[in-house]
Amino acid sequence: MSMLLEQSRGPRKPIVGMIQLGPLAASSRHRGEGIGPVLDAALEDTALLARHGLDAVMVQNLGDLPVGLSVMPPQVAWMTRVVTEVARAMRLPVGLNFLENDAEAMFAVASAAPVDFVRIKIFVGAMVTPAGLEGGQAFAAQRARNAWGAERTAIFADVHDRTGVPLASAGLAEDIHHAVALGGADGLVLTGRSWAETLRFIGVGRAAGHGAPILIGGSVDDENVGEAMRVADGAMVSSSLKASSTAFGRLDLARVERFMARVRQERTAIA
Repeated sequence: MSMLLEQSRGPRKPIVGMIQLGPLAASSRHRGEGIGPVLDAALEDTALLARHGLDAVMVQNLGDLPVGLSVMPPQVAWMTRVVTEVARAMRLPVGLNFLENDAEAMFAVASAAPVDFVRIKIFVGAMVTPAGLEGGQAFAAQRARNAWGAERTAIFADVHDRTGVPLASAGLAEDIHHAVALGGADGLVLTGRSWAETLRFIGVGRAAGHGAPILIGGSVDDENVGEAMRVADGAMVSSSLKASSTAFGRLDLARVERFMARVRQERTAIA
């Protein structure tokens, strides 16, 4: 069973740190460099997060932006190497997201590397995103997971991901219901365009999500992490740990220390 899924069903409220990669081979920004710099940076960030007590990491190909609608074979190869090395170094749950929202590519990696969970940003319905019109990946994800021996890998599905606009949706509640009851998502990732909207999404998710654990997918920082841990089952963090205050750039030691100190305080208070 997925370690992150198990943690998110318990009292710990896991914190997942993002490992944002540089350009992978065959991506829009790759200029022919080898994998060395990408891998070295990922391992450095992994070591920093592991030392400061994060519960899991998720590897994402942020450096490939802008992305298309499908992942190229060299990206799969490089991501498999990176995830394998990160998992070996951290010995904690390692997740994966391809920004192309290509579920088959994610499970191709999971079939060969120790991927504990995948995040699929458009799982049911359809969204208009910066990459174009993208359709739900529930069918492709379940077929690939079952066919390629990756049953141990949990699916955390976004619903109404904030980077896109739902197309002809029947509403958040129905789409959450479809993601879990029809699509078979193991957990949900809910993130609004504002903190208030995120809290509203979580309320809807509790009512419509059939008990699936809910992670917040962004905008959690040392000021609101206490509230996040009270209303959700965990959180993914990136920008709040960076000197740039965006998803881009390297992790900042002082920010990581401050954030995790607040997490420990909140866990003590909750207990």
